[in-house]
Amino acid sequence: MKQNKTVIVGVVLLIVCLLAAVAGIGTAVLKSRLIGGEEAEAAALADAGLSPSEVSALRARLEFDDGRFVYEVDFYSGGREYEYVIQAKDGDLISRDIEGGSTLPPGVAGQEPGSQPGATGQQEPGSQPGTTGQQEPGSQPGAAGQAGNSGQTPGISLEEAKAAALADAGLAEADVTFFREKTDRDDGILVYDLEFYTSDTEYDYEIDADNGTVRAKKAETLATGQTGAPGGGVPASGAGEIGADRAREIALERAGLAETDVTLLRAELDYEDGRAEYEVEFYQGRTEYSCTVDAFSGEILEFEAEAD
Repeated sequence: MKQNKTVIVGVVLLIVCLLAAVAGIGTAVLKSRLIGGEEAEAAALADAGLSPSEVSALRARLEFDDGRFVYEVDFYSGGREYEYVIQAKDGDLISRDIEGGSTLPPGVAGQEPGSQPGATGQQEPGSQPGTTGQQEPGSQPGAAGQAGNSGQTPGISLEEAKAAALADAGLAEADVTFFREKTDRDDGILVYDLEFYTSDTEYDYEIDADNGTVRAKKAETLATGQTGAPGGGVPASGAGEIGADRAREIALERAGLAETDVTLLRAELDYEDGRAEYEVEFYQGRTEYSCTVDAFSGEILEFEAEAD
């Protein structure tokens, strides 16, 4: 009986080993039919209209998402962060996300994923001609339904968009602190997404990048309380804040690095869960650092170093 059990266990182990081997061979064969990381990078760069010498921190990672293999390609150029998802089977574009800078590069800003020949990504709902999304509370009548920017670059600059938002809010630039300024798309229309605050109010504006129209706006009164504490109001620009330069210094000190040792160093003021904080990011070699610093106390809230 004992011998029979030993034989059975041996047979089961053999079957398991064979199944694992078959699965491994199947995966290897499948991956051999995919494009390589360099091809995925080339596809993303071609869509962005950039060459390898014009970008930094370029990397491609093979992932399995929604039942298919894809490459997630990231890189930086001209103060912008590019994030691409490329079909690993044939190199088609699935999606792109570009943040930073006052304008988007030629050939990219006016196109949705999938608009190029051969691209397989679907358009976002509302991106078809003639489709308009709903307005946010407080948006101007008729603004959302206007024809949006269909060209390659914004018709107005970031500074002009900020001026339009401030004029609508009845504020001067000296009265506020901007903590989010980015180019985005809404219902297929190129817009500037702006967020800023005063001592007692946080404002969120969406400005048409073609003509400066206020497409949507929101004003939220902040709770009063201890300055800089969760749930407390955010004071006006410069009132007790450590500033972006000091936030960068704190993050570099935590990493044990000097500013000359790193690249793509940036600090962005954000407002999260009732607290103003700086999001600091930089690279040293192929290691990406991210650090969240309290905008008033200078306390490090989060720190992460990820090697590529």
